[in-house]
Amino acid sequence: MLRLLLDEPLSPRIVRQFRVKWPQAQMDSVLLWEGGWLAGASDDVLLTEAYARGWTLATYDQSTIVPLLKDWAEQGIEHGGVVFVDDRTIAQNDIGRLARSLGALWMAEKNADWTDVVIYLTRP
Repeated sequence: MLRLLLDEPLSPRIVRQFRVKWPQAQMDSVLLWEGGWLAGASDDVLLTEAYARGWTLATYDQSTIVPLLKDWAEQGIEHGGVVFVDDRTIAQNDIGRLARSLGALWMAEKNADWTDVVIYLTRP
């Protein structure tokens, strides 16, 4: 099942809006998830911990996570999936559109296995 963990640059307000429309879904912010202990953690630690707990990371961070995922793929290291968001598609301050887009993704893919899946979020 798709459980979305929002990386630090994504506002926790997205989580609140998302939960209003999709209360049965699981979404959280790394800033708040499990007491926020992963806030500021390196990408490899964040992805490892998210995978161990069954979460898929949603992030704008293509500059460091893309090379990490490439390296992990070459080493056969699995992850819980990554949903990349791009400012050219959805601005970071467009909370409503982010919540709707992630909701549309969740509705379409909520039962899928997200192990090693990497996608770019689109507008609904």
